[in-house]
Amino acid sequence: MLLGKGHFKNAIKTFEEIIKNKPNDLRANFFLGKIYYDLNNLDKSLIYYENCRKIEPNNPNVLFNLSLVFQSSGQIEKAKKIYLKLISINKEDIKSYFGLHMLGISNITDEIFTNLQSIHEKKTLSLFNQSMINYLFSKIKKKNKEFENEVKLLKLSHSLCNQANYNHHVQSNFYYNKIISKNYHKIKFINDFKPLKNFNSLEHIFIVGLPRSGSSLVETIINHNYKNLYSFGEFHAFNTSILNQLSEKIYSKNFNDKSFEIHIDAEKFQEELLQKYCNHKNKTFIDKSLENFFNIDLILKFFPKAKFINTIRNYKDSIIAIYQTLLPELSWCHTFEEIKNYINYYNETIDYFKKKYPEKILDVNLDNLTNHKENETKKILKFLNISISDNYLDFDKNEKLFNKTNSFLQVRQNIKSYEYDKYKKYYYLLD
Repeated sequence: MLLGKGHFKNAIKTFEEIIKNKPNDLRANFFLGKIYYDLNNLDKSLIYYENCRKIEPNNPNVLFNLSLVFQSSGQIEKAKKIYLKLISINKEDIKSYFGLHMLGISNITDEIFTNLQSIHEKKTLSLFNQSMINYLFSKIKKKNKEFENEVKLLKLSHSLCNQANYNHHVQSNFYYNKIISKNYHKIKFINDFKPLKNFNSLEHIFIVGLPRSGSSLVETIINHNYKNLYSFGEFHAFNTSILNQLSEKIYSKNFNDKSFEIHIDAEKFQEELLQKYCNHKNKTFIDKSLENFFNIDLILKFFPKAKFINTIRNYKDSIIAIYQTLLPELSWCHTFEEIKNYINYYNETIDYFKKKYPEKILDVNLDNLTNHKENETKKILKFLNISISDNYLDFDKNEKLFNKTNSFLQVRQNIKSYEYDKYKKYYYLLD
């Protein structure tokens, strides 16, 4: 219940109390590992997952989550070793094949591919496992330059993913299409909250925009240059806090969206934020929940000194890049029509807020950032009042950086020039 609502502060306290009395309690260690992973505290997450591995060395859930920690912190060989071990334990462990692919398509060897083909023929596969296998097949077709077959398999993968997560996707799309996109600019508040100096008054940073738009690169640049910053990554604290207040009403049978207005209990919302951002240790933090472009008014209500980096890229490239990435938790990215629809909401919303708060929002174009990295990086740092050091671009040498998104490999490399022709072969799909 506490984890479901994102009440991390209380959850940590509960599980730490259990471990005081029962140090080898697998469940308590596991959930603390998960909580600290969600909070982007990978060092603590690793401690608790390693405790779990000592308790049950071959527990698949423990091993898989441990591999995610290694993957996110750049320990690629350790992550790969665990994925291969999981496959040796269970040859039908699809998510571990998917993990191997995330570490590099070269890890899908002929033997791995043969295994996947054999698994694919089984009729007992869940819809989501079918989705992941077809996605992996699409990447192999892409590697072999069989682009038409790649697209066919991608379409099938997205369709299966939609079916597998049908109820969640219906509710999520309803929220985006009927609730927040219609009300982001007219949120009303009841009950005031008591601001806290070392929480509400700090100049927190929010990266907003669309997936695959350079947001992870921008986050890495900021983390490398801002030494006393806590990074929460894609945390969704505001979205989940909104839904905790609205879901009972908006998902009821008799709900009428035509006359609906968003009313937020500010006092309860502040309590939610303190639960979720509990690990920031009185530091300025960075939150890369991209959907927060909808929540700018709400964020500034609680963090009036906050600043926003809006990452953007070429419209067509953005659509194709999103479609080529399997993002099962996002309801709107499984058909071109849905992606275009969401991008329209995004453009309308961010344009509104850029006019309302021009001094609060900085656009960062991926094309400009990759082709003019010195000037664009300095522009970002100046906007955020971050000092520019001699090694401001040497983040590829910073071993302390981590990333939990699909870009975890790219952000550990030097900035490469924008590939203008990368997606042109797919533009016909948008006609």
